[in-house]
Amino acid sequence: FQNEINEVPFFDVQLPYELALKIFQYLGKAELGRCAQVSRTWKILAEDEVLWYRLCQEEGYLLDMSISDHSCWKLALKNCRAREHMLKTNWKNRVGAVSQLHYEPGRVLCDVHCCDGVVMAGYSSGEVKLWDTRTWDYRAPVLAAVPGPGGAGALPHVSFVRINSSLAVAAHEDGTVSVWSLLLGQEPIHHFQHNQHLQALALAPGGAAVATASGFQVRLESPDDRGFWQTPGTFEIQKLVNFLNLVPDVTGSPVAVAAAEDIVYLLKAEAPGRILHSVYGQPVTCLDVAAHEAAFGIKTFGWLLNEPNQILLYNLETNQCVTKVGNSMGDFSCVNLHSSPPNMLVAGNKDRR
Repeated sequence: FQNEINEVPFFDVQLPYELALKIFQYLGKAELGRCAQVSRTWKILAEDEVLWYRLCQEEGYLLDMSISDHSCWKLALKNCRAREHMLKTNWKNRVGAVSQLHYEPGRVLCDVHCCDGVVMAGYSSGEVKLWDTRTWDYRAPVLAAVPGPGGAGALPHVSFVRINSSLAVAAHEDGTVSVWSLLLGQEPIHHFQHNQHLQALALAPGGAAVATASGFQVRLESPDDRGFWQTPGTFEIQKLVNFLNLVPDVTGSPVAVAAAEDIVYLLKAEAPGRILHSVYGQPVTCLDVAAHEAAFGIKTFGWLLNEPNQILLYNLETNQCVTKVGNSMGDFSCVNLHSSPPNMLVAGNKDRR
């Protein structure tokens, strides 16, 4: 019926439907609702799928869909907003649903990580398991591990697990690191060995790069153009690593940022490591990185009590401090930079703020 309307009355003139639609594209939800009450023709125009698809996209909903994927974009936007409101309300009121994925007496959960609804867990038995919560099928396959230097037998307990959209990585207490492809099956596609246990493990959020810290050494692993894994960088640093992150969206060789007590390093494969930040007596308490920036919390001591704890933001291209934010007497215990809105970061501290 909509296609049968060729002209739309605008006060004392008749406008072509396409021109009237362009005018209505400047209106928001409330204005379109009021226009729909003017007349039958305006109601059809105000509920055009093009208008509500644009509003849905502008508010950040269903960005990966085309206009033909829904028959009623006005209803789709309403449902998305209702779901977001419900999630915010439940979060504030501490309301949620708990689903038990796995329980085995006598086995301790050592580490857990998730990505896009896939949960990865490592146990004191040495087992590594996956669950896909998107299918509601909680039968978890066990990822086969490579025996360590001691050979076959009981596996040492898992120290760290990490997962992204294509890879899963686990590090065991004996320094063994295994990498699995989520597409190829349960056998590891790559593994390597450290002489000591690991202090930190990092996996690139959207790529195929792994960083490990063991003793005073940081090691970068990534596949070449033919898919063969190699070690593009190994770095000797002065202190034990507390935090380790891989910079996302890097083309070519991987780039890592490591915090070792009061020193922050920028580690680029096939290049010498560089000190990004170092102030004696001010240890790093948290770390996160984005494509071009790194944010970390700094703890002050004794003679610096007049300077509160802060979050420092560094530009990874210029190696310069861009800004300092936050003034807290409590330590900053967590910071999120990579998934925060543009020009923003989220942090929490021991002041419960």
